[in-house]
Amino acid sequence: MKSSPKIGLPAIFFSFAKIGAVLIGGGYVMLPLLEDEMVRRRKWATSEEVADFFALAQLLPGVIAINAAMLMGNRLRGFAGNVAAALGVVCVPFVLIAAYAIAYSQLSGLPAVAKVLEGVRPAVAGMMLALGWNMVRKSAKETWQMALAVGVAAVAAVWNPPIVLFILAAIAAGIAWNAVRARKECKS
Repeated sequence: MKSSPKIGLPAIFFSFAKIGAVLIGGGYVMLPLLEDEMVRRRKWATSEEVADFFALAQLLPGVIAINAAMLMGNRLRGFAGNVAAALGVVCVPFVLIAAYAIAYSQLSGLPAVAKVLEGVRPAVAGMMLALGWNMVRKSAKETWQMALAVGVAAVAAVWNPPIVLFILAAIAAGIAWNAVRARKECKS
């Protein structure tokens, strides 16, 4: 889809600032937040577009949350949207991280702080599992795709190979799959 000049840069900035403000647990937590804001609330994109931009953001070097924001911002308003989304998604976390770093250096020895951090970890893990399941449900349209997703998850959980191997294999499989489909369509 082409960029839309009807969407204001402040609206893009504040939408991504809102996402960035609650982006606890890293970039993977961003997908449900992006989908809620961009698809359900603002109606600026479809679920498929958000999932595609998020997948692409994972392939690019850098921070997934910033990559996804920049891709979505670029889609909404071109380069200016790209900048507005990137600044929005990092604005609140930057301030919070600076405050957290100062507070943590002062309070890190307290047992209550350790207990709070112990409670946050399982919640983030649960959010990541829910995110993974939702991505599989939305992208695996056929049985073989679901089996592939479960197989990759099993291999990653058991052997923990370098992620770059999964990325390269996925790129190769996507190219091969589309080449076979294109060849079949040409013969038809």
